[in-house]
Amino acid sequence: MDSYIKQWHDLILNCNFDNTYKMVWSKALVELSLDINNDSDKEIIVFDFNEIAKLCLKYYWNQTIYFDLVQSPNLKKPPEIITSTKKLVKEFFSKKGSLQPVRFEKVDFTSLALENQYETTVENIARTLRQDVCWRFKKLKGNIYEIYDLDTKEERVSFHKDNVLKLKIYSDFLFTVINYRWTQMLEGFNYSPRISRKVRAIDEDNIKRGSLGKFHKYLDLMFEDGKRKCFYCGDVIQDAHLSVDHVIPWSYMFSDDLWNLVYCHKGENSKKSNRIPVEEDILQLENRNMKLLERMENKSREYNQLQIAVKKDYVRQFWTSFKG
Repeated sequence: MDSYIKQWHDLILNCNFDNTYKMVWSKALVELSLDINNDSDKEIIVFDFNEIAKLCLKYYWNQTIYFDLVQSPNLKKPPEIITSTKKLVKEFFSKKGSLQPVRFEKVDFTSLALENQYETTVENIARTLRQDVCWRFKKLKGNIYEIYDLDTKEERVSFHKDNVLKLKIYSDFLFTVINYRWTQMLEGFNYSPRISRKVRAIDEDNIKRGSLGKFHKYLDLMFEDGKRKCFYCGDVIQDAHLSVDHVIPWSYMFSDDLWNLVYCHKGENSKKSNRIPVEEDILQLENRNMKLLERMENKSREYNQLQIAVKKDYVRQFWTSFKG
């Protein structure tokens, strides 16, 4: 292995488990190297903290908006970058009037009148990178690895061109090492399953959450008087506050299944986040599925899937496995 890349390998695999900042920092630098061409006439390649911060925001946004993954062991004091990211996500949902997740790459902050909030978030992330991350990443067991030069006053990271090109050549290897280490960290901070897949998913543009409107006609069968009621509190839901919720969170299932979907208030859905339901909710869902199956016509794909789910006790089996 090239000695320069070996230094990166050592720094990534041996960093502390205090938070995941070093993972997004290193990943952003490797991603930026992909844009550098061999024929560049510059011997020193400079990346500014703002462009690094935008990539860090992208990684955290995609993990947060879909999976709400915890990024440090201290639940009472989440990392500042995560707090800033969640604030921006909340403002995005408010502007959209919907809790439907959207990948960072597809969000137009200007059209949503969120450009100032976006720029403020980037500035906050850049400040944290300058103060706490950029210099710490290079330190390991009392040694400083001179893998890049820092100008914190000008908020710049400088590389010799040859070293940036090495990052580019070995990018697939480095991304794999970063994702592996990131997965290890998140497994220590989260009870959510499939962590490795969730870390990879932020790179693959394949996180799909379709519209749940097509399930309304089936869920409506539970309300003979036409008044939709909240699965959790039992109150009637006005149309403006109607939401379809995955009782076992989508971030665990990665799929939309009628046997796992219920009506609830938007506020209940947001408050619930990606927490595993209590047994009372599981019992209620099992009973709901049996009643819904009785009311559905045996002519649809959804009926067949619900029938299989009830017969094989999917609710209980998935709930039990994800609790562990």
